[in-house]
Amino acid sequence: MTTNLNYQVGGQGTPVIFVHGFSLDSRMWQPQFEHFTKTHQVITYDMRGFGKSPLPESPYSHVEDLHNLINELKIQKVHLVGLSLGGEVAIDYTLTYPETILSLTLADTSLGGYSSTVNWRVYAKEQGIEQAKQNWLNHSVFSSVKDKSVVFESLKKLVTDYSGWHWLNDDPRTKLNPSAIDRLGEIRVPTQIILGELDLAYYHDIAKILVERIPSAQLHKIANSGHMVNFEQSVVFNDLLDNFISTCERIK
Repeated sequence: MTTNLNYQVGGQGTPVIFVHGFSLDSRMWQPQFEHFTKTHQVITYDMRGFGKSPLPESPYSHVEDLHNLINELKIQKVHLVGLSLGGEVAIDYTLTYPETILSLTLADTSLGGYSSTVNWRVYAKEQGIEQAKQNWLNHSVFSSVKDKSVVFESLKKLVTDYSGWHWLNDDPRTKLNPSAIDRLGEIRVPTQIILGELDLAYYHDIAKILVERIPSAQLHKIANSGHMVNFEQSVVFNDLLDNFISTCERIK
């Protein structure tokens, strides 16, 4: 099956796929796209419902969408990187198709089965989508970005361009059952957890669970960074990912 998702491919070498966070799109990975295309084939894409990819019209799976993209590009094995929602999707994908994964990097990730208590759909329906976006930008998850003007402007552009579809509609996305939180011990690929030290306690709690339950997981905390760690500290993030991928490729 071919995919109708919007994606970008650059560089040559072992493939690295980056999966973006909620309300964002593939442009959030620009610092990584520019860096890693020097040594690898890099794929970034907009998940269904985000960026330039189509909105959901029927039940769908982010995992199967990614699998179809990988098949379309004739990729056999890949280094998989995800941030926030993208990390959740990367975990689910690794549990479903472990034979395709060379390494897994999870940055400030969410986790299937570990729920957030904030219902943004209520805000969007009561206050309108534009106010909901403003509230989202003002949320404490992005507080560490506020004093980094260039980073915040990039983030603001991404959120402004978000359609808000998931806040206004019943999302027919299908998820793993049982949830990933109950299956983390099945992950046997090299796994790196990256966490901005200034991120919310919610994401610190998830990182702790991942390190405890994924046999090979190693945790790296990045100072002076919150949730958008790949933006806020792109050089440090790129170095960590570079070293991790290089190590995995030497020992494979």
